[in-house]
Amino acid sequence: MKNELVRLKELAAAATLCDRWGSFVKSDVLAVRHDADCGYEFRGAAYSPIVDSVVELCTGEGLSVISVATPYSRLKGGDAFNKPLTLNRRFFVAALLSRLMALPLGRSRARQQGADRRASIWREVLSRVRPRLVIGVQPDRYLCRASREMGIPVYDIQHGVIAEDHWWYGKALRHAVPQSDLPTGILCWDRPSASVLEQWAPTRGVVVEVVGHPWFQRFRSPSSADDLVAEALQRGRVFNNGKPTVLVSLQWGLHIHYYQNTDFNKVMCKALEAAILCTQERYNWLLRLHPVQRRGAEGRYCEAYLQETFGSCAQVEWEQASSAPLPALLAQADLHITDMSTVVTEAAWLGVPSALLNPLLRKGGALESLYQHERQIGIASLVEQDAHAIESWMDEQLSEEEKLGPSNWGSVDGLRSVLKNTLVMND
Repeated sequence: MKNELVRLKELAAAATLCDRWGSFVKSDVLAVRHDADCGYEFRGAAYSPIVDSVVELCTGEGLSVISVATPYSRLKGGDAFNKPLTLNRRFFVAALLSRLMALPLGRSRARQQGADRRASIWREVLSRVRPRLVIGVQPDRYLCRASREMGIPVYDIQHGVIAEDHWWYGKALRHAVPQSDLPTGILCWDRPSASVLEQWAPTRGVVVEVVGHPWFQRFRSPSSADDLVAEALQRGRVFNNGKPTVLVSLQWGLHIHYYQNTDFNKVMCKALEAAILCTQERYNWLLRLHPVQRRGAEGRYCEAYLQETFGSCAQVEWEQASSAPLPALLAQADLHITDMSTVVTEAAWLGVPSALLNPLLRKGGALESLYQHERQIGIASLVEQDAHAIESWMDEQLSEEEKLGPSNWGSVDGLRSVLKNTLVMND
């Protein structure tokens, strides 16, 4: 109850954040992202590995970029890279008016008015910034609507799994969202992700491009001018004892979406907890929290759980594992375990085997189409939520002599080309 009250207070405080319209100045590119996308910290500022990598690519090409933190982000100004602006209060008022008008107008008309107000806010942003391109993680559908109306290309850059069963990329965009509210294009990390979208996107007027993963590309071919990568690599390994290292990618909201009415502890299943405790002297364990699990009430809960459960385990670590860049962390890992995190795809690029624990991934389950490519090539496996099954999978994987080598996840030139072509067309 106390954590819930704290969370509500934090949300209320976030709802009041709003920058003056005068702060939205003319720029070549408008970048949008949420706090949940900011899984890294660089020189004291929150950093979105994907969107801010794009921002740095654009500024390196001499383009001006303005960043906007989408509702209801709390990281703004100097708290985050590129000093993102906020619009929270404006969107909160729009949502409040929609609720208040539901009784006199009816829910349908009130929702429509609310949608129109959100689109109007974005039109004002676009009118002031006058960008030649909009890019971000899962851009708001009303931003897409306003951008299309004003003839401004808006791109969604992949930030997680794309599959037929995915609620947004496989269902909502394909069937529920009107064409007027779709992005101009979706920029994918790899060919398997693009293949899923190509089943419906072209017929709905959405371009699909494979551009690679901008964050991983930076670590694959480090530039001497990239201070962020240089500083990250200087940290070195978390463990240097020669023992096998297992990376666990944790996720937030699992208890809400997949494990309602169960004894799930909001952090990890009991079987994985037991497997870690039983093997913590034989293996190094890196527990990587999702950005949402590191902040606010969620962060306090997760820290308390981890400290109580694994605080006395010398070879279980979560602070460095949660703050280090994922590419550098995966380079230290022999194995990867998760409920269903997108890190499965990223681990596969580096040849690191993954164990998937979510039972809905099995045949006939609601998530059965996720990670089909990785499962077919044998780099990812479905494992029962049972401590002995998890340990057996680990032993089996480590005993195999032949491992899949790192795969090619594209060149930054692909993203640079898409951005340049779009800007030239919209000049």
